[in-house]
Amino acid sequence: MTDDVRILVVEDEALIADLVISGLEEARYGVATAQDAEAAIAMLEEDDAALRAVVTDINLAAGGLTGWDVARRARELVADFPVIYMSGASTSEWTANGVPNSLIIAKPFAIGQIVTAVSQLLNKASAIVPD
Repeated sequence: MTDDVRILVVEDEALIADLVISGLEEARYGVATAQDAEAAIAMLEEDDAALRAVVTDINLAAGGLTGWDVARRARELVADFPVIYMSGASTSEWTANGVPNSLIIAKPFAIGQIVTAVSQLLNKASAIVPD
């Protein structure tokens, strides 16, 4: 991988965010971060963001939007945008709320699971050849 492939990490818990960021950077991905859904959506909507995937916690800061909302907006912008959810409590809701062709990883996780999921979805997205 190269640092020009930027992944958006959306996580409100600093220790988990740091773990995910360092794992992705070690795998040579570039990383952008947001602590809440609103900031993440704003980053996704930037023309020059050049984001290629999102790794998002589902339950973000209380009272605001969720990781489900981040993923839905990403898919409104790019139909096959790779989405990886992280959750300690909402994995059972994935089939009802998750966007199609996404992955969910239950907390606690090994960072290798996140890196593998990102690679898998990026490879799948790049294998799709438009008509």
